[in-house]
Amino acid sequence: MEYVLTEWDHDLDDEPCLIYSELDDGRMERRKVEFFQNGICFSYGGERGNEGALSDVPFPEDLRKITGQAGECRAKTISCQLFQEIWNQAQECPDGFMGMFF
Repeated sequence: MEYVLTEWDHDLDDEPCLIYSELDDGRMERRKVEFFQNGICFSYGGERGNEGALSDVPFPEDLRKITGQAGECRAKTISCQLFQEIWNQAQECPDGFMGMFF
């Protein structure tokens, strides 16, 4: 397993600014937690379900390839312990993002 933090520099309320990902041996996402500017977070995969929200392409071996042209995105490896802490603290919203509005 590998654990990755992707940080996005933007002011968009409907796009995550921090994404914590757990990758399998094929570099596919198994679980992830997304944090938004307004403090809302969502978790996907594992016992939380909604695997459709996980990336359908493997992460590159060289995480620098994730960094955007203007530097608006950075990715780095993090520890399993940090990912587990984030995963365990994440509040799941079972209806997904749109469930907040109904």
